[in-house]
Order: sequence, then C-alpha cells, then structure tokens
Amino acid sequence: MRENIEIPNLKKYFIPCMGGIIGGLSVSSNFWIITMPISLSVLWSGIDKKRSNFLWGFFFILISHYWLIYLHPLTWLGYEWIASLIIAFSILLSCSILGGILVYLWGLIGKNWFSKKYIYSYSNYQIWKKALLLSCLWAFGELILKQTPFFWIGIGESLLPGDLYLAGLARWFGSSGLCTLQLLIGFWLFFIYEKWKIKYKIKDVLLFGLIIIVFLHCLGAFLITSNGMSREYPIAIWQTNIPTREKIFIDNQQMFKKFNDVQKKAITKDAKLLITPEGTLNRDFVMDLPSMLDTLAGGFRVSKYHLRSSLLFFKKGDKTYTKFIDKNRLVPLGEKLPKILYNYSVGFSSLGGLQSGDESRYFNVNKNTPFAIAICYEISNGLKIRKAINKGSELIISIANLDPYPIKIQRQFLSLARVRSIENNRDNIIISNTGPSGLISNDGRISNLLDSSKEEVKILYPKLNKKNTLYSQFGEKPFMLLFLILITLNIEVFKRSTN
Repeated sequence: MRENIEIPNLKKYFIPCMGGIIGGLSVSSNFWIITMPISLSVLWSGIDKKRSNFLWGFFFILISHYWLIYLHPLTWLGYEWIASLIIAFSILLSCSILGGILVYLWGLIGKNWFSKKYIYSYSNYQIWKKALLLSCLWAFGELILKQTPFFWIGIGESLLPGDLYLAGLARWFGSSGLCTLQLLIGFWLFFIYEKWKIKYKIKDVLLFGLIIIVFLHCLGAFLITSNGMSREYPIAIWQTNIPTREKIFIDNQQMFKKFNDVQKKAITKDAKLLITPEGTLNRDFVMDLPSMLDTLAGGFRVSKYHLRSSLLFFKKGDKTYTKFIDKNRLVPLGEKLPKILYNYSVGFSSLGGLQSGDESRYFNVNKNTPFAIAICYEISNGLKIRKAINKGSELIISIANLDPYPIKIQRQFLSLARVRSIENNRDNIIISNTGPSGLISNDGRISNLLDSSKEEVKILYPKLNKKNTLYSQFGEKPFMLLFLILITLNIEVFKRSTN
C-alpha cells in the first residue's frame, strides 16, 4: 500500500521538477536538440495539473538564472556578508517563484482549453489547433515580458547554439515564432507518447512530424544563406577586463592613459572606429589630448542632475563626447531604484540609481554608418532592435558589462545576440568587459570571439548591410494575425470555458 502512494507522488512532483531542471539546463546549450523537446513534453503532460505547472516553471528559472547568486558578495557596496548572501538567494528565489506563477497561469488557461482526454476523443485537427493556440499564448506572454525590465531569456532564444538551422526561421517569424515552434515540437513528443500508451499506431504521426521538422530545418538553412552584404567596416574593440569591484578605484586620469594606449593600438590596425564595453568611462571623463579616431565608449553622463549609463561618441579630434545614446532598460534594484528606496540604499550598483534614456535604439554617429544599439540586456528586446534596423541601421552594436557573473550568462548573451542578427540580417559587434566580445555574422554564426577575462584589443571586419528580412519589415504583425485567427478557430473553446 505504501508503494502505491509513493509512486503517484513521484510522478506528481519529481517528473515536473526534472522537466524544469532539464529545460533550464537546455537554455543556451549545445544539447538543446535533445533536452529541450523532452523538457517541453513534460510541461505539456502536466498542463492540467496546477502543481506540475508551477514546479516546472520554478525549476526552469532556478536553473537557467542561477547566475543571479553571483551578485554575492556585495560587501564592497557596504552590505554585511550574511545580508549579501540572503539578498542574492532571495532575488533568485523570487524570480523562480514568479516563473512558477506565470507557468501556473498558462496551465490554468490551458486546463480550460485543453485536456488529455481530447487526445483520445478529438480529431487531430481539433487537437493541434488548440496546441497551436496555447503555444502562441506562451510566445505572446514572452513578447509582453520582453517589454518590461523583468526578462532576460526565455524559450524563444534558447535554440542557440543548439540548433542554428531551425533558428534561421527567425528571418521570417522572429523569436516569437521560434518559441511557438519549440513548444509544438514538445507537444508532438507528448502526443506520440500518449497515443503509444493506448496502443495507437504512431508510425504515421512520427513520420509526418519528422518530415515537417526536416523541412523546417532546410527552410531555416536556406533563409540564412543569402545575405546581400555590402562593404566591410574595420572596427577595433577593447575588452577591458577591469572587474567592476576594481573599477571604482580607477580615476579619470588613469583611465585616460589606458584609453590613449588603446587608441594608438587601434590606429596601427587601421581601424575606423573603436568600441569599448558598458561602463568603461566614469562620469565627467575628458581626454587630455584630442581623440585619435572616432570612438564609441560605454560610460556615464549626468543630465538634469540624473546619472545615465550611455554609449558616448568621441569624434576624432575632440576631447569630449559630441553624441550619445542612453541606456533605456535598467535592471530593477541593480540600476533603477523605486523612489521610496532611493534615499536608503545604493542598490546593487556602486553608482546608485540611474535614469532611463529614450526608447529608440537607432544611433547615427555620421551620415554613412547608422547603428542599432543594445546596452546590456536590451539585447533581449527584439522589437526595439527591429525598429532601429527598419529605420536604416546597417550594423548592430551590443555592449555589456557581465562581470562578476559566470560563463552561463555569457552564453545566454551570445544566444540573444545571435537571434537578433538572424532576425534582422545584420552583423552584430558584441563587446563586454570580461566577455563575450567579438563578431556575430548576419547568419548567426560566431566569426570571432575573444578569450574571456583577458584584456585585448582586436580588429574586426563586420559587413554593413541594408537588406531587410521579412521580420525586420513586418515585425510581430504576422504572429499577431496568426494569434487572432487561432482565437477565432477556437471560439467554441472559450464558449465552453465560460459556461
């Protein structure tokens, strides 16, 4: 009798926990093609179980965002060691709980729209249109979250580096389409398993699904082959490798000496532009000597008594910046504090609270080279990057400071940056304090990548491009249209759930 009680509990709690853990490990992993579909099939199997949904979401975020623990130690900001540890774990735990709640709500909706019994009694058309609607609903939720500060990476961008060719479909459908496709692949595995349990012939379903998956991979591979590239634009990048906890002890005079040496190296390599990571320069930075070449430097500036994190443009021959683009999306608590806390804490940044800049990511330093700019995790919001591309940007520049986080977050940053390149058919210069730094080509492949945690000045040769993709032209409009069509096709589901 005891064994009969324990086995159901094992299935009820252990399996969704393992599903979420496997999914979290799959994010930005080379093993995505095996592990993520299995994780998503576990998600579908528990869609009508509230606890299962919560546990899957909780552990998915817990594992994929474990790097938040590396906020500790915050002793350098004045926090006690034990307080720092509690803060770091509390942030990770809070994010995990929020993830669990969001998946719980998705499952709550799905429970009213979809049930396992449909697999045994409904036609394949009726089953799959419901699965497609629920998959689009998830993708729509990720799209909304990307417009808020509470999002880093989700299922949409988790394909890379595991499956470049399927990710190629982002040229047409964007990350929302990739998210929907992944959920459908997971549902396909779940569907086959449920049919197999009742001894239903699964050969046709298995074969048809494999044909569709192979076709989608071929289509994605085709979409990223033609690029329509134009001229090369030699750019030098400086991976500073100055830890955040040490940077506060480097004054402007010391930084100018470093900066001057780096500019000399860039000139010897015939660079037309130098780029440095987020937060390289302190506020009120002024060069002792005129800039030797055009430079885009991550730094800080004061505007109307407010501090902003910015990308500053130093024109050749000038000592101060002449143009700038401010960071729009700030890290909650880390960079942007609620007004009620502003007088009591510096947050988790040595700079205290920052102010947001304009939403536009379009930055034209001169008439010939318009850029799309992403500062840190602005790279997760594909809509703003797309708008900058649609406005004429020929290259994406992504700067960040991911110190002191581990290699996991660097891989996630690369996944996000690669999807943005594929979506918009643009090369992407990435430059971070301790890595990753290098060049991502317009097809999502990594052309050059510097060794992490090493100071280096590297010359890269991105190609400027004006040819837009279907996604960069129309954005999420096709996805939204599909979502509305699916709601219309499933209208009887809503009628039933309200009765």
